[in-house]
Amino acid sequence: MEGIQYFFNPQTVAVIGASSKPGKIGHECFKSMVRGNFKGKVYPINPSVPEVLGVKAYPSIGDVPENIDLVIYALPAKDSIEIFNQFKKKSVKAVIIISGGFREFSVNGVMLEEEVLKIARRDGFRVIGPNCVGVYDNFSGVDSLFQPYERLPRPRKGDISVVSQSGTFAVTFIDWASEENVGINKVVSVGNRADVDEAELIEFLDSDPNTKVIALYIESFTDGRKLVKSIKDCSKPVIVLLASKSSYGANVARSHTGRMASNYIIAKNVIESADAIITDDLQQFYDITKSVSLSKGFMGKNIVMVTNGAGPCVIAADLIQEYKLNLIEPSNTLKNTLREHLPSYAILNNPIDLTGSATSKDFLNAIRVCDNSEEVDIILLSIVFQDVPLEDDFVNQLAENKPKKPTFVFAAGGQYTREKFKILHRAKIPAFQNVGNLVKSISSIIELTGKGKLASTC
Repeated sequence: MEGIQYFFNPQTVAVIGASSKPGKIGHECFKSMVRGNFKGKVYPINPSVPEVLGVKAYPSIGDVPENIDLVIYALPAKDSIEIFNQFKKKSVKAVIIISGGFREFSVNGVMLEEEVLKIARRDGFRVIGPNCVGVYDNFSGVDSLFQPYERLPRPRKGDISVVSQSGTFAVTFIDWASEENVGINKVVSVGNRADVDEAELIEFLDSDPNTKVIALYIESFTDGRKLVKSIKDCSKPVIVLLASKSSYGANVARSHTGRMASNYIIAKNVIESADAIITDDLQQFYDITKSVSLSKGFMGKNIVMVTNGAGPCVIAADLIQEYKLNLIEPSNTLKNTLREHLPSYAILNNPIDLTGSATSKDFLNAIRVCDNSEEVDIILLSIVFQDVPLEDDFVNQLAENKPKKPTFVFAAGGQYTREKFKILHRAKIPAFQNVGNLVKSISSIIELTGKGKLASTC
């Protein structure tokens, strides 16, 4: 794990290949570094221009007037050896290689990547990549992403850290988090993993006070035993999306990063035995990670559903049974208390169906009664935000009167509904457009709490 900290907390950064032309990868990497909240110095390296975005440019890293902690490399692979041999005299500690054209490209690319690694070990610097989007740290301001803010808004600060073999999935995670008002701490795209691998990053993030949950996307393995041990030893929840389920997927993975995939079933069983949560697809990967971030641990399995549109509750009920959770049968005492506070048309079973005539007051009264009932451990709200009787500011009222018990929201819809998610997430109430992901999130939180990976409210 030696030297990993310089990727996230450097004092000086050089962007090699920092073009003055918008749209070029080197330009966008440099722009991301200077546009964010990074407090250190950032030097553009470009022998062809005097400045980039108003910052003095230097012909080579050797011309920079001080030592460099972190290099972001965005030039062609063929130029890397000559340039990397200059790093020792500037005491470079870490290098992010954005460029492709290495192991994933050709036999010559494999040899080039191995030579880069020899130089790194000889001169004492660590490497993330090649063939990646690099590092995003919401707290230190390190941002090597070449996706501009206009296309990829950066999310608010949070406690999710993502480690991904796919730059695309890393960027998608950031985009969804930004859209839904979910906080992100760090995102690392590891690419070909010539040097720094997932195991080292998990160990580093386990000791990072800003990380609560680690999301890990895996296509293939360099050292499977080392990775599994890092997951097992990690004190924090690790949520995994494991790809390469078929021979077709394995072949694509090899083309993507130049690494062979392992047998999916074996890998899945071994990783699950290390107490990680395995997810089925990218959306579930994001949703479960989000829910763990927004939740405290809990062990109770008794669920009550409250709704103004009961259709999704049928699917939820099937899944609640599948995941061995408990859909309670409300007692007469609970029903009588609900009857005192709800309109006569409310159906007092499970779900508690407030019907399409439900108002904010109806929802809040039902939630309050359930929150005070010893029969209930978890409140699942299935909400049709589009229904007119439900006031527009219901989510604000719910956020202001957040239940004490774990509460999860399912709501399907478009932009209007997604805007409501932002308010719910700010209040640490997880919201979902997929009821299956909601129920699996509940099951996963209970599992993680039982394994000591998530602090319990009990």
